[in-house]
Amino acid sequence: MVVLALPLAAQSAPADVEPAGDRPSPRAWGRYFNTVDRSDWHPLEGNQRWNIYWRATYASPGTFFRAAGPALGDHLNDRPEVWPQGMEGYSRRFANRFARFALQDSLSHASSAALGYEVRYVRCGCSGFARRFGHALLWNFLTLDRNGNTVLNTPRIGSAFAAEFIGNTWMPAGYRTRAEAFRGVGIQLGVGALFNTIREFAPRGKSR
Repeated sequence: MVVLALPLAAQSAPADVEPAGDRPSPRAWGRYFNTVDRSDWHPLEGNQRWNIYWRATYASPGTFFRAAGPALGDHLNDRPEVWPQGMEGYSRRFANRFARFALQDSLSHASSAALGYEVRYVRCGCSGFARRFGHALLWNFLTLDRNGNTVLNTPRIGSAFAAEFIGNTWMPAGYRTRAEAFRGVGIQLGVGALFNTIREFAPRGKSR
């Protein structure tokens, strides 16, 4: 029910609009990439959460790239071997991984809303490659609560496990094991760390 209800409500939520310009401002950049600077942080409102959920799960290029990479790895390794090769087989592997990420997002965003947790990536605001890279990796497991305190991101971690165990139910025999679920959690968290690193180091828009 959560998976079905969130996208439908997100479609009716008003989108953030940024005035036209040659390049997006830093604040607009943050909206596009679901990122916020610690100095600009404020608790999210309901309509903001819907917009972020919709973009992060269904309406940005990253949603397809994060599924395409792991699906390609499984395709090249012929996992599951009962699925065909060629476009049909890759499509099934892509759909499997996309559904797992969408399920993880749905559970995570719903839980974060209930707890008042931040769902955006909070940039380091520090200097030096090592510190920023370490922050990007660590923030795969941390977030802010409604008071701006750093807390363990239990919605994200828990939903990754839930999505993988649920996803195993539609897999063929031999791929419904606990080991496969843990492998999937590793993929989810690994992709999350990669995206955090990109968000941390990507050039930002200019200030207006």
